[in-house]
Amino acid sequence: MKSEFPIEKAIINLITSYKNLISKKMRPLGLYPGQDMILLELLKQDGISQNKLVVELCVDHSTIAKSINRMVKSDLVKTVKSTKDKRVTLVSLTTKGRKMAQQVEAIWLESEQNATSGLSSEEQQLFIELINQITKNLNK
Repeated sequence: MKSEFPIEKAIINLITSYKNLISKKMRPLGLYPGQDMILLELLKQDGISQNKLVVELCVDHSTIAKSINRMVKSDLVKTVKSTKDKRVTLVSLTTKGRKMAQQVEAIWLESEQNATSGLSSEEQQLFIELINQITKNLNK
């Protein structure tokens, strides 16, 4: 029997499976949901503003603020006011946070390798192009 909404079902199954895989691997690290993304972003751009994290991660300011407060208490990040503009809070990794971010990066890399196992580099590129086109279509 043919599924009535095969694209929707495929997208939901993909997202659910990937999210479950990442969650299972992240659980031992004791991170709250979304903190992995903050750590990865800080690994790329350490010492950026909370506002820049909001933009880069496409989440609202209160979500970032709450996560950053938790991460400060866990000694994963530290915050300082910008010397140029005291209204701006800059976020950077602590030594513990950098180690955790590197563990997160390894988990994401391994998960991506698991997800693309058996696909040629051309198939991987085609998949990315198709997903990007579908996303563009949905955002019209």
